[in-house]
Amino acid sequence: MMEKDLVDALGVACDCPSYYGMQPQPDDGAPAPLPVVITNRSASEWFGAFCGTDTRLSNATIQVDYYADTAEAARRMADTGRDVLASYDDNGASGTGTLDSEVSYYDEESRAWRVMQRWTIPDYHPSIS
Repeated sequence: MMEKDLVDALGVACDCPSYYGMQPQPDDGAPAPLPVVITNRSASEWFGAFCGTDTRLSNATIQVDYYADTAEAARRMADTGRDVLASYDDNGASGTGTLDSEVSYYDEESRAWRVMQRWTIPDYHPSIS
């Protein structure tokens, strides 16, 4: 599954915990440990033609959030992650990742600096398992 590959690759490249969906929260109500990378698939678009929809290839919209104690640390993680996602090739799907948007700011709720990237990545043989 593409998401697992991305979570694993981002964790190694950024040298920090990396999760799909959300970060596990501490039981004591303390802020979650930083730095961390969170990946989500926010949408998928399947290709259609006169012969119907090709269920073997979709364009996935992937959101990656990088959280750190400082703005500089979050930006460095995002720079590293940009290299990982820009070169991601899902077993010969037609193309690699394309960065659609990137925003950085201080996130009051998480009490951390956050860089949010949205990517379009071809997903060959998409799976929801």
